[in-house]
Amino acid sequence: MAQAPSRGSTAGDVVIRLRDVTKSYGTGAGRTQVLRGVSFDVDAGEFVALVGQSGSGKSTLLNMIGGLDQPDAGEVEVLGIDTLKASDARRAKMRNESIGFVFQSFNLLDHLSVLENVILPAAFTTKTTTHATQRGQEALRRVGLSDFAKRRPGELSGGQKQRVAIARALYGSPKLLLCDEPTGNLDSETGKEVIDFFRELNAKDGVTLLIVTHERRVSSVAKRVIAMRDGMLVETSDEALAAAHGGGPA
Repeated sequence: MAQAPSRGSTAGDVVIRLRDVTKSYGTGAGRTQVLRGVSFDVDAGEFVALVGQSGSGKSTLLNMIGGLDQPDAGEVEVLGIDTLKASDARRAKMRNESIGFVFQSFNLLDHLSVLENVILPAAFTTKTTTHATQRGQEALRRVGLSDFAKRRPGELSGGQKQRVAIARALYGSPKLLLCDEPTGNLDSETGKEVIDFFRELNAKDGVTLLIVTHERRVSSVAKRVIAMRDGMLVETSDEALAAAHGGGPA
């Protein structure tokens, strides 16, 4: 059944627009329905947490929004681009120039220095890279790692690696930041530092944030929470959110 779109209380420019999005994997008896008619909007400048237990469809949905995967049916519009109608090249350009990605596993290349990891997106853009190093150093400064530019990822702590990953996501000055369990591999104190940085990024820079998480320490600081279960949106009552988080502690 199609769901009414969920959105924030104050409508601005719509950055993400989903309508009746469905997705399944496999065929025949092995076919699994992952998304079941998901609809919601995210406005410019929002900080939204997308919560749900493992298998609820939230990471699949994030991949749809980032143009990394395509739905079976429905509408996906990101930053004014209809991703279903856009070419592969147009989607790649959108990802590289307007969207930043942060993942749980950091995805750093061990044979590159910290600075080289941060400016890696420059290799995939048609824009001039004359000032790539300068921009990379500025991104590292923003996450407090200016003195670590020449180090290798193997020399860093988990929290430092995640901050490098965030710096890389910020390299292109994205309008939208998509994060998949960004604190999942971090201890509580380091995770809090990363969350505080996200809050500051949203408040001071106006970057739109959509963070997939099952952790209450993340969703509790978001301005809006969208809960999923079994590939569908669910109500955001205290009981529903507790179920989406797995009923575990904060």
